[in-house]
Amino acid sequence: KLDSRGSFISNENVKMMGLKVGLEHAGRFQYGVGYTFLRTPISQLRNVEGQGEVVTRLRLGYVTPYVEYAFYQRGHWEVRIPVQLGIGGGSLSYRDPQGRQQRLGRTFVFLYEPSMTVQYRFLKYFGANLGWGYRLDLTHVNVDERLTAPIYLYGIKVVFGDLWRDVKR
Repeated sequence: KLDSRGSFISNENVKMMGLKVGLEHAGRFQYGVGYTFLRTPISQLRNVEGQGEVVTRLRLGYVTPYVEYAFYQRGHWEVRIPVQLGIGGGSLSYRDPQGRQQRLGRTFVFLYEPSMTVQYRFLKYFGANLGWGYRLDLTHVNVDERLTAPIYLYGIKVVFGDLWRDVKR
């Protein structure tokens, strides 16, 4: 599935995008792995030794093992508790006077992201979902950015399991 999340990094609204693959059991329990990356450019002026003030950009990407449990399923409605870990890296980069990209700082990130989503299925194979949660940075990133923040989730879901079962018939 495609995963779209909004959040905040150093008090700026950002968008995160991800792709996940996994398995589902009994229509309630899902688990798998994915990859999430920062889609919104986060730029700041920083003083770099030997360069003076330069525009730096935050880059962030991480592998996301996840589990989800649907604790409420009635009619078209479903409420789930997704939890994912983020294991990856972040860096600050800038362009030097020759136009080459240079890395100012790099760090390992380990994130914990519990949340809750509400989904409404409006067609046989489609649903819309909204959710909220919190991203907790367990490594206290050393790239001068604050990653611990609330998250919000939104998107359209394609129910590939139902589609696959109907195509097989």
